[in-house]
Amino acid sequence: MSETSEINWQDYEAITKYVYESLGAQYGIKVLGYGNTCKLRGKSGVMHQIDVLTEQFDGKKSIRTAIECKYCKEKANKDIVMKLSETMLDLGIEKGIIVCKSGFTKDTVMYAEHKGIKLVKLWEAGESDADYKKEIEFGTLDIRLNITRTRANITSITFGDKTIHFDPLIGAAYLFKLHDASGREVSLKPYLLEFASEITNRKEVLKNISLDYSTDKKLFIDVENRVLTVEKFSVTGFLTIDDLSTKKYFTLTDQVWMIMEELFDKRRLSLSKSGLIWSFRETDNNI
Repeated sequence: MSETSEINWQDYEAITKYVYESLGAQYGIKVLGYGNTCKLRGKSGVMHQIDVLTEQFDGKKSIRTAIECKYCKEKANKDIVMKLSETMLDLGIEKGIIVCKSGFTKDTVMYAEHKGIKLVKLWEAGESDADYKKEIEFGTLDIRLNITRTRANITSITFGDKTIHFDPLIGAAYLFKLHDASGREVSLKPYLLEFASEITNRKEVLKNISLDYSTDKKLFIDVENRVLTVEKFSVTGFLTIDDLSTKKYFTLTDQVWMIMEELFDKRRLSLSKSGLIWSFRETDNNI
């Protein structure tokens, strides 16, 4: 066991409650209460506090179980069995379980078996435990991303007798600018977006398409030390549709945090911090 613990006795009660609630759900077992607020008055008139109280209907009647939690460094002694047994008698509770972090003395085991009270050891896994930091695979996450990329690739723009070529992978055509008579820059981006929309709608993949456009006013462009007047121009490009779909597989794992052993039922369980509970077989340790 580790010298330092991450939980306290209140956490221990809550964890015990969670374990029995989770394991008992399929058998119709439900938790009636736990902690300091779980108090019942016995036939003697005395109030008793029960750490975890469960109930199960066996088809004829409801059977209650009182669970006593002992988060202590010492092994539980037979006095704890005697106390729980007397409490059960006063409250009319049929079954009892003692859950202890550090286990039980030999006399406690003998006396509990005589009284019909089950004993359970529940502790945080430490370096001396075979399951310490053991990772368990509990599933596979299959992610399939169906992605299609549709792209209008502009290869050139022709102004009169001058054609300017572009690398379609860089997309520099969208940064191309002209200027008006006042010297203000005018972007061709609206025209290029219209071109992209048109060839996308046509869905003619890899076919070179040229479309003509007119400006609403005279524009100018400086090309090779001369100024060209632009009122009309032509855009050329082609459409690509790429399948970028991917498949990824992830193995889902969790790590053993606490170990639970039922002394009389000979069952061993492991619990992770995320709340998963495993039942290990002695032979293959599978889930």
